Amino acid sequence: MTNVEIILDYGASHGGTIVRKDFVPWFESAYPEGSVRSMDTELRQMVASGLLERIGYGQFRLCTNVKSMYIPVISPEMMELFWSIKGMYPYANLCIWQARALSSFMQHVPSIDILILETNRTAAEAVFEDVRQMAEKRTVLLRPSEKEYRLYASAGPSILVRDLISESPVIYVDGVASASLEKMLVDATISPEFEFARGAELYTIFENADQMYRIGKKTMLRYAARRGKKEEIDELIKSTML
Repeated sequence: MTNVEIILDYGASHGGTIVRKDFVPWFESAYPEGSVRSMDTELRQMVASGLLERIGYGQFRLCTNVKSMYIPVISPEMMELFWSIKGMYPYANLCIWQARALSSFMQHVPSIDILILETNRTAAEAVFEDVRQMAEKRTVLLRPSEKEYRLYASAGPSILVRDLISESPVIYVDGVASASLEKMLVDATISPEFEFARGAELYTIFENADQMYRIGKKTMLRYAARRGKKEEIDELIKSTML
């Protein structure tokens, strides 16, 4: 998380107010490698940029137009699958999320039940075999193309095992690594299972997501660059986000 995100999330969980004498001890405990000096600099810059307003000495309040951070919902099934695989492959990086998380940003909501489990390329095949043994009620595919997904998994519940791109922006919920909103938006433009989100619907998704949540556009562009889609995502951001 960036310093700005840390400050905003702390403020949101403390009634919209940040009192420095309380915030600093919390920050030093939660982020022992962090810099209090950099946080003080960030607080001043956030006041200057209109994210915070100063209400007293060492006291700040979130401005009313500040958007909240997107927090993914982790279902019991997702949690069980994540920790089962993590137990088998403790050194593998994992990220689990559901494609229907995009539904809240869509005009035409599709009937889909897709879990996406991403891990290191070197572990993906082994993870796929283990997931196939565990997921009796879901079709499990490894790195499916659009055609393979449409033929074998689009009609019912499925799990797609894919390679986790290095430096993917993830977010942790109760220890479970899931896709951040920035990652979801980029993947929706690229990954084959998101054919339902293309065309005009993609612009709707980007616009609604930007209106509802705080989005790190630089984070999106860095991740898009890792996926070879920086220019495309940059154009979408310019067309849909303020």
